[in-house]
Amino acid sequence: MSERETPPKATFGVEMGPNDPRIRIQIGERSIPVDIEPEQAAELGLALLAASAVCSPGHPRPQEGEVIQSAHMPVVGWQTGTLSVARLPVLLATLLGGARLILRFTPEQAAGCGEALQSVAATVKEAG
Repeated sequence: MSERETPPKATFGVEMGPNDPRIRIQIGERSIPVDIEPEQAAELGLALLAASAVCSPGHPRPQEGEVIQSAHMPVVGWQTGTLSVARLPVLLATLLGGARLILRFTPEQAAGCGEALQSVAATVKEAG
């Protein structure tokens, strides 16, 4: 490939392997399966969310070669509601970088989470 040619675009997907999750990396015609353990999937997911946030416009970019690890995820928007079938409370959090997380709670968990957030917010406001 000459320097002027654009390298083939890479795409990524996640599928279930024989025992554990598998990342499938597609580069041009080449498909590369990489089996990972559930714990590795969690670590990678958090690192990718952090990369999305720290590489967003207006955010200071990490230096080339700097490892991007999981970080606090700035929430830029949120919505609440219920799952239509199960009627369980959900929180949709939109993160800096555009990722959208949908968190499902039991009613008791949702009430406890809301109360805990209110308590923390009140403490922070008092200290400020």
